[in-house]
Amino acid sequence: MENVRKYFKRDISWLSFNYRVLMEAMDKTVPLFDRIRFLSIYQSNQEEFYRVRVSEYHQILSDPTQSEEEKEQAECTLESINREVNRQVDIFNKFFFNDIIPELEQEGMVLYHQEKIEDFHRAEVRRFFKEEVFPFLQPVLILKDDIVSFLRDNRLYLAIKMFKKSDRDNPDRIPFYAQIKIPFSKVPRFIKLTPYNGKNYVMFIDDMIALNLDIVFPGFDIDSHYAIRVSRDADFSIEPKEGVNIVDAVRKRVKKRKIGNANRLVYDGSMSRDMLEYICEAYDIPHGQCIRSSRYLNLEDLTKLPNLTGRVLSEALPSPMRLPIFDNAPSMFEVIRHRDFLIHFPYQSFDYLTRFLTEAADNPTVTDIKLTQYRVAENSEVINRLLYAAQRGKQVTVYVEIKARFDEENNIITSELMQQSGVRVVYSTPGLKVHAKALLVKCAPPDPKLPRAYAFLSTGNFNEDTARIYSDMGLFTVNREITRELDKLFSILDGSSTDRDFKTLLVAQFNMVDVLKQKIRFEMEEARQGRKARIILKMNGLHDTGMIDALYDASEAGVRVDLLVRGINCLVPNQPYSRNIHMTRIIDSYLEHARIWYFYAGGREEVYLSSADWMRRNLNRRIETAVPILDQRIKNEILSVIDLQLRDNVKACYIDEYLGNHYVRNEGPKIRSQRLCFRLLEEYSTPDSSTGIPEIFIS
Repeated sequence: MENVRKYFKRDISWLSFNYRVLMEAMDKTVPLFDRIRFLSIYQSNQEEFYRVRVSEYHQILSDPTQSEEEKEQAECTLESINREVNRQVDIFNKFFFNDIIPELEQEGMVLYHQEKIEDFHRAEVRRFFKEEVFPFLQPVLILKDDIVSFLRDNRLYLAIKMFKKSDRDNPDRIPFYAQIKIPFSKVPRFIKLTPYNGKNYVMFIDDMIALNLDIVFPGFDIDSHYAIRVSRDADFSIEPKEGVNIVDAVRKRVKKRKIGNANRLVYDGSMSRDMLEYICEAYDIPHGQCIRSSRYLNLEDLTKLPNLTGRVLSEALPSPMRLPIFDNAPSMFEVIRHRDFLIHFPYQSFDYLTRFLTEAADNPTVTDIKLTQYRVAENSEVINRLLYAAQRGKQVTVYVEIKARFDEENNIITSELMQQSGVRVVYSTPGLKVHAKALLVKCAPPDPKLPRAYAFLSTGNFNEDTARIYSDMGLFTVNREITRELDKLFSILDGSSTDRDFKTLLVAQFNMVDVLKQKIRFEMEEARQGRKARIILKMNGLHDTGMIDALYDASEAGVRVDLLVRGINCLVPNQPYSRNIHMTRIIDSYLEHARIWYFYAGGREEVYLSSADWMRRNLNRRIETAVPILDQRIKNEILSVIDLQLRDNVKACYIDEYLGNHYVRNEGPKIRSQRLCFRLLEEYSTPDSSTGIPEIFIS
């Protein structure tokens, strides 16, 4: 009987990834404040997941054009999501209260919780509340049939149940409900109190407000109070319409995001059922969208918890390495024109990209600078260099993806700033996202033997902030085929060309999927002929079922497939059709973000750097690029990094057929790939380094 192939549900797979983040927080070998940081990351990830992914299911349920079958599937997925989230939330809360808070106290730092404070702090707490907190509170009565109030997205509230003092003698007195938005900008979430007897004390602002509710509601007896928050739909799409102003359309939708439909109410799990039902009715939130949690919500704020222990309690990360070959050269252009160069972020400095742009602005032979913008930092140095280039008379064109989720406003602001400075801004079309990370500098050198174009293609955004924590790679090259085809792609993006014939670059929607499948089929035929066949794919997400089927086919043909997938991975391992596929996930100090594709290719060992994950959206609805690595030294360098990650037995987990994360443990020496990568790249950055191909690839 033929095996029926299976695929993990995308969103349940994502929850497995986020649980791996939580595992890092629970790892006792990780320093205390790094574990606290991972708790914050876990919470922040979950909030964005609800704002985007869960909102899509609610849109399906509210869309009259959707079939009953589609709605039933959406409801089923939501139930699975909420069930798994509730399970993880219980684990999170037990760990926070039973491990993190006691460990802080062992380090001499008391985090008050459950409103339990020492007598020697009561007067200080009362005084601080009156002077620093109370002026910013705006209590609102919740009267579900008489007053309509609004809970802002991702804001923390206290919901209060109380009775009028004047009704104390009435056995049938009725409860009143109110809400208070916790201040988030005027007052810190964690308030430092006066040290006492050698210990430092901190308390949640939530508890400070709760302890002083009698000041806020002097005419009421406070019965109980609980934290609540809502998540609102944040996902939107702009439908292609003739004559639509893309900037105005995005700006309007971003404004509406703040008042999107509530798709989740997170509440203190000790809240009484009658109070929860009253709040749900008052704010029109179905009970099925309620997520039980603990007393303290919005714990992504844990990044703001001050370290008062007097010890570092976090791992010191090495500073980005300098590259002597660039530092000792008067011009990066002079170095790059002789051979390709690879930059590894954050192991090596992002400054080289901004320096390259500055040199381009000052180079008299440079005529044009073209760049894609997906996410840039606020007050971006990259944008500042482009503005400088425009002032120096260069023709600067920036292809802005204005629909980059949660970066729309920043992209609009930077686009308008660039336009005011003479930069030509080309916006992506409503139905298409440009996710490629590409830079092209064109020249008119007096010597025809000199390069006429320089390219930089990256796996990550041109963003100096994320380059400090995202692990990415970027290639400098003057290869004529690559620069020519990149120039062609830019012409397609600005509408001046319709030529979609690419021979060297892989471009999503044009040739990427077809070429990838050809390469997979080649490996399959090699395996059938008894020859060595190997595929290694490193990426952030694997969701496209067509590509997964191609990998299943490869596995059945005997091809060895290694997947280094950090996030969503819908391929099911340990099945008859996937027995040759091994899935690994690495979570460590840096976010693994690079996309690298390797094919043994009969010994040619083809390697690509790409902006694309194997998600349906990336391969079918976006402009993405993959650039071949043609320089053998750089190919060896990349394969050495991959070799380290495949042998990681400290931070790597393998994924089983139930989406479980299992740490890789073996008898060999401890290999923590991100730390060893610094040492490896130091060797490669040494002039005349002769580091060869790692043993795993020649065995």
